[in-house]
Amino acid sequence: MKKLLIASLLMTGISVSAYATADKGTETGTVQGTIIDAETKKPVANTTFSATIRKASFFKEIVTDANGNFKINNVPVGEHTIIIDKVGYRASKKEAILVKEGLVLKIEFEVVEAEEEIHEPLISPITIHSF
Repeated sequence: MKKLLIASLLMTGISVSAYATADKGTETGTVQGTIIDAETKKPVANTTFSATIRKASFFKEIVTDANGNFKINNVPVGEHTIIIDKVGYRASKKEAILVKEGLVLKIEFEVVEAEEEIHEPLISPITIHSF
């Protein structure tokens, strides 16, 4: 009888543990929005950006559509900092973004084109010493 009780308790513990693990895997939400050019106020269309979600160590490349829209699925639930970045643009950051389970969070990023600095080549004579 004692063995049956122990086996029953073990099976219950395993079942609860498996249920808790499966439930945690579904705790995600979606972030979607628009990326617009800060100067022209027009959408940045058909462009690939990198999205970094700091707290979750989550990185994903996103591609905007013709209207500058993007969507990031399976973002872990919680408060995050999201950084949108691309060569040629300054990084755009949103802090305290709260992602809730099963919900879609809509946000807008404004990006600014990076100013290109042109440096004149530095040419200077060198001296060769023999040893």
